Amino acid sequence: MSNIDTAIPPQDAQADSQESVQNNAPGNEQSKGGNAYKPLLHIDGLEKTFHQAESTLTIFKSLSLSIEKGEMVALVGPSGAGKSTLLQLVGLLDTPTGGSISIDGHNVGNLSDAERTKLRNQFIGFIYQFHHLQPEFSALENVMMPMLIAGTHKSEAAKAASELLGTLGLSARENHRPARLSGGEQQRVAIARALANDPRLLLADEPTGNLDPATSAEVFNLLVDRVRARGIGALIATHNMDLADQMDRVLELKQGRLVVY
Repeated sequence: MSNIDTAIPPQDAQADSQESVQNNAPGNEQSKGGNAYKPLLHIDGLEKTFHQAESTLTIFKSLSLSIEKGEMVALVGPSGAGKSTLLQLVGLLDTPTGGSISIDGHNVGNLSDAERTKLRNQFIGFIYQFHHLQPEFSALENVMMPMLIAGTHKSEAAKAASELLGTLGLSARENHRPARLSGGEQQRVAIARALANDPRLLLADEPTGNLDPATSAEVFNLLVDRVRARGIGALIATHNMDLADQMDRVLELKQGRLVVY
């Protein structure tokens, strides 16, 4: 049995939790008006504060944002402004102090921890500046993993992962472990992993920050193609204004609020 077989629970053990999140997943709820307008991502009055000893640090105050299906939004701002914190909140890795986050009209604040975990895996893709690949798995297995967790058959996951890696120029490297890949190759594997489950929402934190200019342009073009072709909404934090200017909107995180750049 391979490493990836032992890392992923049997599919029948996932059935109950999958059914739960599918019943509560974005797009499964019935709108009262029949065809009520629902942006892909809607943030309303978001607040996030941290308590430090006797002081309170406010990161966001009444922050609001909507992103449409197929829309790419650049998130810019100085280091420490809260870009990564916002991505963690939208990606359900943290909870806000106040306000609400809705995906496809579904208020995620009402989900249990188990449902939030399933929602992240099935509907949200993450790309970080650093790859965070599992060192004991090959490139192919790293990309397969989110699909297997979501219940995709192993052979189907392997085929889809191989095709994704091929679009990123990694067909000849798919059986290599991360330690045998260059930094640029590692990041391309991480991007393929983020796209593995065809997410509705893509969140990226400096996704091309560690890539050379040629590879960066190639990767960004792939992201654009995915967003446009599949109706994926994307929120991408970046310091690269050349990249930001190619997106549909550029928003700056400034003093806890979003303003048009």
